[in-house]
Amino acid sequence: MATPPIRVLELSCGSTLLVESATNGRSAALTWMIPVGTATDPPGSEGDSVLLAELCQRGAGGRNSREFSDSLDRLGVRRSVGPGPMHLSVSIVALGRNLPEALPLVVDLVRRPELPADGLEPARNLALQALEGLEDDPQEKVGILLRERLLPPPFNRSGYGRVEDLEGTSIERLRTVWRERAVPKGSIIGVAGDVDADALARSLDRLLADWSGSAPEPVETGPARMGTFHEESDSSQSHVALGFKAPPENDPDALAIRLAVRILGGGSSSRLFSEVREKRGLCYSVGASYSSGRDRGALTIYAGSTPERAQETVDCILKEVATLERGVTAEEFQRATVGQKSGLVMSGESTTARATTIAADWYRLGRPRSLDELAAEVDALSLSSLNETIARRMGSAWRAAMAAATIGPKALTFG
Repeated sequence: MATPPIRVLELSCGSTLLVESATNGRSAALTWMIPVGTATDPPGSEGDSVLLAELCQRGAGGRNSREFSDSLDRLGVRRSVGPGPMHLSVSIVALGRNLPEALPLVVDLVRRPELPADGLEPARNLALQALEGLEDDPQEKVGILLRERLLPPPFNRSGYGRVEDLEGTSIERLRTVWRERAVPKGSIIGVAGDVDADALARSLDRLLADWSGSAPEPVETGPARMGTFHEESDSSQSHVALGFKAPPENDPDALAIRLAVRILGGGSSSRLFSEVREKRGLCYSVGASYSSGRDRGALTIYAGSTPERAQETVDCILKEVATLERGVTAEEFQRATVGQKSGLVMSGESTTARATTIAADWYRLGRPRSLDELAAEVDALSLSSLNETIARRMGSAWRAAMAAATIGPKALTFG
């Protein structure tokens, strides 16, 4: 059965509304991408978006934190707010019949958050605790260290902020940031599930009638540092993160790279898992992932091992990355395409996943893609075209331009 069409509506305030209506479920999800991301934080204020993600939930529209939460809870609304590199995302999911009543509350969160002065210290403490908690989560921390080298500033920032900036900001500054950056131009609203697109657009036009403004997008302030970095740690484990440049989502090769990464390290049938973990027993965890944005992408590999086997783990990983250039087998290709399409089916069963995906597609591509279109893209890819893409884009020069970060008792070599 064909997936429902996606409506694209331009709201009078200048925001884009994307709606994928479905009649085979009762839930509706909304993802509102607001241009208040970590890359938009000015130098010396890295952490503004982190604090605002917490503070904007502490009351809105004249309601204090408890009143606002109770209003959402009475409607059975589940919500989350989190900062990304370019946007702060507000996500809710509820029964479709409750979305019209919940919509003014979500608009209040975006348009009229209280940002209470007495909420700053608790929000700051939570952010500082999350930073301190990275010492107990070296897998997360080594990924952050890799990101700092692999991506250009300010897009290489983490979603945690910096201690000195978190401690130095004020509620007045945060309120100013919200007024200047939480604006309609650049905001994207994705909705999926049991919802009437036209009625939703009319409601949002009414609720956002006096909302205006635009904010400049952040730009690269320098090249990515690349190279390697080691953080010494007196630990019984070594954590390794490798990073390679990869195409953005709008690149014609993006899907082929995604399947190649799935074959390389995307699960228990992948080459890295089989060769490094299962056959050789070099590490307890290993895997690869591909993230694709509007302007850049990244292929990252993580491995957790013992200090004694860490160097051999790296050597084995790099050998498998080099071997990939020779291409993949028909069996691997079949398994990857089935896995990719299975993931599409699973995401189609989640209104939250669909709302988020169509909003992200609009930012990355300027158009949303239906599940049918995504599946057709997979079907159109052949084994020969996949291997041609791998040979062309994942050769020795590509591998040489690698970034790496490690945490453990001793530094490793990557040559």
